[in-house]
Amino acid sequence: MINVGYLLSYDYNMFLTSVKQLYNYVDMIVVGIDVERNTWSGNQFEIPDSFFDEIKAFDRRNIIKFYFDNFYIPSLTPMECESRERNMVLKKLGYGWKIQLDVDEYIYDFKVVAKFLNKYWYLNLFPKITPICIQGRWITLYKEVSNGYLFIDNKEFFPFITNQSYNVHTRSNKEIRNHFSNINVIHQSWARSEDQIQDKITNWGHRDDFDTQNYFEFWKSLSASNYSTVKNIHPITPEEWNELSFLPSDSINDFIAKYSLNHSQNIINIDSKKMYKALLNKFIK
Repeated sequence: MINVGYLLSYDYNMFLTSVKQLYNYVDMIVVGIDVERNTWSGNQFEIPDSFFDEIKAFDRRNIIKFYFDNFYIPSLTPMECESRERNMVLKKLGYGWKIQLDVDEYIYDFKVVAKFLNKYWYLNLFPKITPICIQGRWITLYKEVSNGYLFIDNKEFFPFITNQSYNVHTRSNKEIRNHFSNINVIHQSWARSEDQIQDKITNWGHRDDFDTQNYFEFWKSLSASNYSTVKNIHPITPEEWNELSFLPSDSINDFIAKYSLNHSQNIINIDSKKMYKALLNKFIK
């Protein structure tokens, strides 16, 4: 089983772009939506009925399930609300490989990823004995300009696949084995309209981690003509985004297609023998 969990709120319009990359190769998709339409910061958002109609028409296999609950708790920080919701959705994914995605994350060539995960089906037989968290690599879209996208192509890793039903913090679990898979995931993070960016920085889990308004003004100042002059631009850990690249493209789908042509999914295998040997040594001790 390969099951996928999404968190959906104000950026619902990106959901189908992400789902279309993997829909034919997974068994179940669970979408968490706050029942009161509150973000993690307690702000209201709206999802039109037309969105649900569109998903119903698209979901010919009837595998997309909406999970409505109270995901905003006033006494918690936005990051704590995020971690709580991710765990609540994770528990809904049941048995097998559990992929945790945001709606602006696109795993291209997912057929290759599914083959990789199915190769290690046995790690789900007794997941308490063989716990694992699989990390991928973000290709972060930073800004859409007139004739393409500015993006960051660094080694920025993030956890998003597990055989467990609990995360320690957001999607991560450093208490268990972590495997870097080299799965490329295009992340539309900052490549949005100004209004969408304003919504993002006002409501996301990192709301209190840096001066969001000051950074927003910096982001607005960048263009296809001056992007090469800036370095170290990550808002929290600057050196993670040491430079910007540019790829001419006329849409997000065009970017995904062009990027994937020259960057195939070259996945690093899991050393399961080493994992079992470590477990055996642990039991012996």
